[in-house]
Amino acid sequence: MSACFSTFAPNYLIMQNWFTCKVKYQKIDSNGKMSRAAETYLVDAINFTEAEKRIFELMEQYISGEMEVIGITRSNYTEIFHYDSGQYWFKAKVSWSVFDEKSSKETKVNNQMLVSADSVREAYDRISENLETMLVPVEISLVALSPILDVFPLFNPNDSVDEASV
Repeated sequence: MSACFSTFAPNYLIMQNWFTCKVKYQKIDSNGKMSRAAETYLVDAINFTEAEKRIFELMEQYISGEMEVIGITRSNYTEIFHYDSGQYWFKAKVSWSVFDEKSSKETKVNNQMLVSADSVREAYDRISENLETMLVPVEISLVALSPILDVFPLFNPNDSVDEASV
């Protein structure tokens, strides 16, 4: 089962803004000792302030004790594909060419995508599967393990957005 947290997903009528949030906190390691952990999460939010607020609210469910947000950056993912069976998040660089009729030139369009999978091969296959309906040839030039541990969309992709509420 896959879900697309994409700006182009048909379930969304509003633009998504993804923010990479780095969180530092104390946790008990496998030896029973307290250690500092720094983890990266992807949050959908309207702005930096909301991203910080959301990551605090989301992480307080999992973390007891002191937590610090050590960094928030805007992310440029155009598509995010979530699969229930994917343990890791992989970043992919995908490109295709478009022809500009006014200038009579071909332009290469690059996009960053994120997909959950268990291996690089599976991530590549999942990206390919999701893009197979595109009318232009697509090149996947990079698939690499991402430091992102989890993705938190603002809305559930299975919920429909009522046009009247937008």
